[in-house]
Amino acid sequence: MEQLSSKVSIKCIYELLVKLGHTGKTTNFYDYCKKLIEKNGIDHQTNSNIVGVKRNKAKPPDRYIERGKVLNYLWSNIKISTLDINFLLEKYPLLKEIQDCISDFREIYVHKSIILLEKFIDKYVKSKIKNLKSFANGFLRDFEAIKNSVISEYSNGFIEGNNNRLKMIKRTMYGRASLNLLRAKIIY
Repeated sequence: MEQLSSKVSIKCIYELLVKLGHTGKTTNFYDYCKKLIEKNGIDHQTNSNIVGVKRNKAKPPDRYIERGKVLNYLWSNIKISTLDINFLLEKYPLLKEIQDCISDFREIYVHKSIILLEKFIDKYVKSKIKNLKSFANGFLRDFEAIKNSVISEYSNGFIEGNNNRLKMIKRTMYGRASLNLLRAKIIY
């Protein structure tokens, strides 16, 4: 009772009693202490649970925006409310730089401009965000290949899509069928 009145955590009281030879269960002891607190009107507030994990008693945020909505807003320009956008940009100021990076990257391919590519690299090599900086440095390492992908009207997207489809079929059929069935499934 003295320890509870001194606002010592129940966990610390239990550990002390165990050192003194107490062999009872933890949960029973916690329940007993809570009953004593209620019965005797002891002012004992703890902010941790039975395992010692701190409880967050703060109110939940006024605004909750799902991660999927944020990603859709960034990648697909799907509109979300202005209040949500303002909240996100206020709470996560680096989000604006990520949004700018995505739109700048898209502009490179829309206008097929090497000048925009060079400006993009110059801008994001100095970025505060480590991942954007790494992305821009990767552009520097493979500049010729990326430059060719920007100015060329050809794309290997069709081939990559087919490779993906073939590998998926191969994985689903692994060890189950003959080569003839695999060939038939790939052709049709």
